[in-house]
Amino acid sequence: ALGSLQGILSSVGIAFGLGTIVQGATKSIIGFEQANATLSAVLGKTSAETQDLQKIQRELGRTSGYTATQVGELQIELARLGFTENEIKGATESVLLLAKATGSDLGRASEVAGATLRGFGLNANEIGRVVDVMAKSFDMSALGMENFAESMKYVAPVASFVISIGDIASAGDSPVHVTPPSSEYS
Repeated sequence: ALGSLQGILSSVGIAFGLGTIVQGATKSIIGFEQANATLSAVLGKTSAETQDLQKIQRELGRTSGYTATQVGELQIELARLGFTENEIKGATESVLLLAKATGSDLGRASEVAGATLRGFGLNANEIGRVVDVMAKSFDMSALGMENFAESMKYVAPVASFVISIGDIASAGDSPVHVTPPSSEYS
């Protein structure tokens, strides 16, 4: 009787384990499909027209330590910043490496890198240089993603007329901290 009970429990455990695996795989597929539906909508294209981006998602999902869905979310953020499909293709891996180097999530890394690129009026093909400068400035100082993002809100639109991103990120030995102007008068 004990052997029979163990056999039944073992079968139930195997069935439960298989069910959990199938459920997890189904959620991954749904997440991937949803991310790509959103990406297509933001780009104003059909899912079939964004197959090249999906291919990049799958490839980086296999090789980067991030899931294909996470890579898709990175691409969505770039699309929301006005990047074209070709610009997203060129920027995805650079932004992924920035996120990995800084420990930030992919969406935030793409948002900050993309906004910085746009703030300096640079072309999308310069995203590699932008993320290299960002990573170097983070590595050489106490500057982190959030401080950098906050600083660039105020610095990039003005500085793009007179100074390069590399000059700003490497200015001095301390991180760039910009405080927004006060609305109160002394």
